[in-house]
Amino acid sequence: MVFAAKPAPARWEGIAAAFWIVLIDLLVIVWALRRPIDLLQFLLMLVLVSSVPVLIHLIYRTWAAFTLEYWIDRNAITLRWAHQHQVIPTQSVRAISHGAALPVTAGGLRRWPMPFLDIAAAPTPQSVNLCATRPPAECVILQTDAGVYALSPVDAEGFVEALQTRYRLGATQTIAPQRVQRAWLASILSEDRLGAWLLLIGLAGVLVLFAVLTISFPNLPDILAVRYNSQGAPEEIREKTALFRLLVIGLLAWAVNAGVGLWLMRQQQRIGAHMLWGGAIVVQSFLLLALVSLIT
Repeated sequence: MVFAAKPAPARWEGIAAAFWIVLIDLLVIVWALRRPIDLLQFLLMLVLVSSVPVLIHLIYRTWAAFTLEYWIDRNAITLRWAHQHQVIPTQSVRAISHGAALPVTAGGLRRWPMPFLDIAAAPTPQSVNLCATRPPAECVILQTDAGVYALSPVDAEGFVEALQTRYRLGATQTIAPQRVQRAWLASILSEDRLGAWLLLIGLAGVLVLFAVLTISFPNLPDILAVRYNSQGAPEEIREKTALFRLLVIGLLAWAVNAGVGLWLMRQQQRIGAHMLWGGAIVVQSFLLLALVSLIT
């Protein structure tokens, strides 16, 4: 049986907040493009890049607020939200109560607009796991072998009755203890810290290239020598906007290597992925050296 969760009070506010972030980002893009290339333009683009993870996190929490539900069968209680679900073996439930004063915090903006959705990645008998749209005092509380779970089904009485009925019937198969199934990208980045750092350093290299170029751009002459012969004489002269080619090359190198590396990780080829991500950092380093030599 499937039981819907009570509507999250702030779910529509989450949509509104995401809309305003997108609108502000669009205004920042327009403002940055209309400005001359300088330090302020770089800062505007940095604000834009910084807002992306905030927006993704907000969209995910809002998505969870609209999709939270509870599935019950003889073998397990499955908590589903967004693209994730967690399984609680039915036979692991030891007690059921309505409401409890659990030692939890609202989580602030980190959990908004779903402040009561916070489940341990590896639950223990002492863990307190929230998978609800209401505070624990208004929830169904499950005491299990792997911690406490606070749930907020619309039909709380029907949920408890269905769970008790299936508990008495007994399980038809053995279900593994509580497991959180995550998106493959989140799994890759959480289980491979080195890979995550290589990706972040490569992205930081792109931002450094952009910063150096935008800060120096207003003071550069309109015409620059971009290539020299073996005697040190200018061989190719172009407008200074040609320097943005270095930035484009750096961005493409990072993006392509990141994408191919993630695909390799899905194929369990971690060394190949690390080589690609490390190679992108090497490319950023050489591009930075080339840029500095051209503008100094």
